Amino acid sequence: MQFLTYKLAQEIVERTMEILDSNINVMNEEGIIIGSGDSQRINQLHDGALLVLKKGESVEIDQSMAAKMKGTRSGINLPIRFNNEIVGVVGITGEPEQIKNYAQLVKMAAELVLEQSFLLERVQWRQRLQSEIVNQIISDEDLNTEWVKDRARFLGINLEQPRFALVIKPSDYTDLTNQKLIRSIQYEMNKNDLIGVTFNNEIVVLKASSVSESIKELTPSLHRLLKVSGSKIIIGTGGLAESVKEVKLSFQQAKSAVFVGSKIQPNNPFYHYEDFRLEVMLAKVGQEEPDKNIFSFYQRLLDEGKKGELVDTLQAFIEENGELNKIAERLYIHRNTLRYRLDRIEELTGKDPRNIKDIIVLFTAKLLHDIR
Repeated sequence: MQFLTYKLAQEIVERTMEILDSNINVMNEEGIIIGSGDSQRINQLHDGALLVLKKGESVEIDQSMAAKMKGTRSGINLPIRFNNEIVGVVGITGEPEQIKNYAQLVKMAAELVLEQSFLLERVQWRQRLQSEIVNQIISDEDLNTEWVKDRARFLGINLEQPRFALVIKPSDYTDLTNQKLIRSIQYEMNKNDLIGVTFNNEIVVLKASSVSESIKELTPSLHRLLKVSGSKIIIGTGGLAESVKEVKLSFQQAKSAVFVGSKIQPNNPFYHYEDFRLEVMLAKVGQEEPDKNIFSFYQRLLDEGKKGELVDTLQAFIEENGELNKIAERLYIHRNTLRYRLDRIEELTGKDPRNIKDIIVLFTAKLLHDIR
């Protein structure tokens, strides 16, 4: 496996030359210069590197030796080791006696950059595989259950465990924002959780749980996500999926909760499907209704008065469950004024808020208006 690439070799060169006033060369396992402070030396064969690869140890080269070797100047060449194998050579140009004190530091820096790059690649590979698994589970295509279970097992994740689907959205999306947010979320994830990014750039967490656990019990964890995210985010949660095949429904519920909840309660950070089940159902029915003018009567409330008293009254009536004293107190009005407003709503819409069937229709009309 090739560990040293041209890009990585040049990164080693640039990092070490920032702190050392000498030219640095990096050679691959064939002794070819693939990174250098002197761009003209790229792709040249370095005999000093071949000697290091053959001996498996550092080699000091003075001017007399360099004169007899191809592509080599005086300096010190050291093996770059990774996983106890020599994967390349780093060379420092200069008189060996003058640069000897820095040689081991340069070697350590090269190996550190290589290790960091390898670890980052593994993290990114794991993240890509998780995203692939998540997208397979929540997609509209037929789910190959055994395929996703096999890949999850490869990551040490048990897909047999029940899960809640979480949809996480930053307030201002950019690729950089998403990447930072994903890293923050990963710190709050358990080993059996899955995180992925959909084709629509939604961050999805499939949170491992137990059959007896309620989504409300995850609230402390959600609060930690808000805290570590460092930016304003909203989180939607679906119902508990007891099998892999049910996860797709939990994901759709989480999306619906975010869509509807953020429209009617825009200042909330969390939207649990269980809390918005009725609103989601009514919104879906209303949007599928072929008669687009079926709730046109609601526009009359919007047109009535510039201050929107009737709409506010209807909202308070819904949220206070029709308790007149609480509604009047909340709106800072007399009960007689409240009765007048309720009568006025009935006059304009033909729907009496005090009638259970009519208030459902008014509620649905208001909901559809808000989410549009």
